This record gives sequence, structure tokens and C-alpha cells, in this order.
Amino acid sequence: MSCLETCATLRIFSDDVTPHVIMKTLDIEPTDSFARDDPYNRGRNRRKMHGWFWSTESKVISTDNAEHVRAIIEKLAGKQQALHRLAVMGCRIDISNYWVSSGQGGPILEPDKMRVLAEMGIAIWWDVYFGQDKDYAEPR
Repeated sequence: MSCLETCATLRIFSDDVTPHVIMKTLDIEPTDSFARDDPYNRGRNRRKMHGWFWSTESKVISTDNAEHVRAIIEKLAGKQQALHRLAVMGCRIDISNYWVSSGQGGPILEPDKMRVLAEMGIAIWWDVYFGQDKDYAEPR
């Protein structure tokens, strides 16, 4: 098996739309968020935009990335108008996938999921890392 660990995160960024407004518009509680001007990096820097996130980490227990993407699509079912409203308000929406590989092979995005994401106006991308099977072995 080539995938050792994976998760997917719906990410919404905006210069003006706050995480609270995004949450109310989508009617989805984020797994994480931050507001513009919030401190980060031990207070040395300030956020330049608002960020709202819903992650499958600890929600979908699978090394099949398609299951993580499917969970986000299901979470967004019936919310096309809300997504469009957010896009019109200037929000940038995508799905970021964390994917750790131990060899050949890679994630796949089936045509039906491509179609749904395109209709929702959501870009998708993968952040790929390479690991060792031994680092992910089951404890004995």
C-alpha cells in the first residue's frame, strides 16, 4: 500500500468575510479558523486574511484519500447556493489534501467527484510527503 496517512481540508479564505459569517452562511461548524490580524508565530506576525477550515482528520479513518474527499462533498451537499454566495463575497475556496506516500501510486479523483467540485467552484490539490512504512506500523 502506498498511502500511509491522509486527510482532506475544506479551506475558505477571505480579506473581508469573517469565519463567523462563513460558518453561518454554510451552517457548518469549522474544525479550525482564524481572523485577520490574529497573532501567530508566537505573536511575531499577524494574519493577513480570515481563514475557515473543516478537516476530515480524526473524522474519516482511512488511507483512501477518495473517502476523505467524499466526506467533504457530503458535508457540502445542498450548499451550492451558500458556496456561490461566499464566492461572490470574495472568498477563495479549495480542498487541500495531506497525503503521505511510501512508494508508487497516488491518490485518484474520480470523474463524478471532479464534476461535483467543478459545479461547486472548488479547486482541489495535494500536499505530498514521503514516509517509511516502519514509521506507521501498528504498535505490538
